[in-house]
Amino acid sequence: MRQIVIFPGILSLILSKAARAGRTEIGGFLIGKIKRNQLIITRATFPRQIGTSTHVTINDVDMALLAEELAERGAGEVIIGWHHTHPGMGVFMSGTDVSTQRRYQAFFPEAVAMVMDPIKFSETLNLEDLDLKIYRVKNGKSEALDYVYAHDPAKIIPDLFEIMLTLEEPAHMIFEDTWFEKMLREVLGEPITAPEFTQGLGNFVEAAVAFGTVIFLCIFIAISLMGLFI
Repeated sequence: MRQIVIFPGILSLILSKAARAGRTEIGGFLIGKIKRNQLIITRATFPRQIGTSTHVTINDVDMALLAEELAERGAGEVIIGWHHTHPGMGVFMSGTDVSTQRRYQAFFPEAVAMVMDPIKFSETLNLEDLDLKIYRVKNGKSEALDYVYAHDPAKIIPDLFEIMLTLEEPAHMIFEDTWFEKMLREVLGEPITAPEFTQGLGNFVEAAVAFGTVIFLCIFIAISLMGLFI
């Protein structure tokens, strides 16, 4: 069995989004690499989703789009599982979670599920209060797995969590390399995603151009009509 390695910056990212969501569950995909005897979780993404206090539904189409994007990049990264939160409920795998995890393992037998209860940590910023487990399903039942951190989490997670809380994000986002990620990679030696206004910004620009064109035409027509009456 491969050793599971987690880059702690991923947890800071998930925790910051969970803090914004409050008692609403959030989820997404885990991206990583396989290197010999290690399963390395390098990134976390957040697709379109609908969450409540007891469950979260992720848009399946986004998983296919992400897999296609990773294949095109050719960096050796693949979807190696998924993550979601249980705010205030503790860490466990529900019956629905087990069914979801079995589907992931059907495509990738070594896929993992990361489950986190972020509430207590968000209040204390004490790493000992971070309730987190990694699961895999075996013989129809969830099994908690051991894992290690790529770097010392105590030196990364609390401070990075507070920094990421200050980042503003659109309702729908695509996570790509940004100046923030590049800076963190140089400092920490690990890839950490930060939001970039890609699709959301493109839609905004298109709408702004269309609106501006309509306003210009209205002004032009108004001036023309005024010329006819003068």
